[in-house]
Amino acid sequence: MRKIVYQVVVALIALAAIIFGRPVSFPDNVHTLYGFPLTWGVHQLITIVGPVDTWRVNLLDLSIDFVFWVGIVILIPILAERFVKK
Repeated sequence: MRKIVYQVVVALIALAAIIFGRPVSFPDNVHTLYGFPLTWGVHQLITIVGPVDTWRVNLLDLSIDFVFWVGIVILIPILAERFVKK
């Protein structure tokens, strides 16, 4: 039961890390970055020319992020079971 709780908690953290957007603002450039640890998506909102609505998505970085977080979801319960005393 404890293993499932660890997996659910880490899976929720992984989901938040992949879909959470970090806003970045410069005087002539406003965009939102998506993904952690790798930035897989950029949503451009404002440029020096004016408002825009463009997306740049890097599927390789998205795949690496996904594999990274799924690996953590699998490893955390195994490590917790081995090193945490009952």
